[in-house]
Amino acid sequence: MLHRRSAPLALTLTVLLAACGEDHKSTDATTHAGTHGGGGTADTTTSTTGEGSSPTTTAAAPPAAPTDLAGDILEGGVHLTWKDASDNEDNFIIENRADGDADFSLVIELPFDSVTYHDTDVMSGKSYVYRVKAVNAAGEAVSDEVTVTLP
Repeated sequence: MLHRRSAPLALTLTVLLAACGEDHKSTDATTHAGTHGGGGTADTTTSTTGEGSSPTTTAAAPPAAPTDLAGDILEGGVHLTWKDASDNEDNFIIENRADGDADFSLVIELPFDSVTYHDTDVMSGKSYVYRVKAVNAAGEAVSDEVTVTLP
C-alpha cells in the first residue's frame, strides 16, 4: 500500500516594518528608501498561515508632529528650525501664509530628517505664519505655528 504525505502547512511572513530612529538621521534617500520599503509607501506587516489563509496587513502609524518650531530673520529671509520628533516620516512639508491670508500655501517639500529651512521668497514689511508637517503614507502631523515679521 502506498501512502502519500500531505503537503506541509505553508507559512509566509513578510516584515517590512522599520523605523529610522536616532541611528538613522541622514539625508541618504537610497538608504532611507531601503529601510522604509521604498519610501512613500506605508510600512506594513503581512502574515499568512496555512493553506488558503488570507494575508493580514497592519499599516504603520502617522508620524509625530515636529516640535519647537522657531523662525528668525536671517540674510533677507526667514530661517526656520524645528525638532524632528518622529522616526517614520517620509518627508516634511513647509507651509506659510502671509498675515491676513486665510489659507496656507506650500513653500517646499523636504526630505526625511530635515530640521531647517531658509525661505527667501518673502517681502519686507510683511508678516508670515509658518507650520511644518511630518508626512508618511499613513498620514501627517502638524507642528505649532510661528509668526515672523520682516522689517
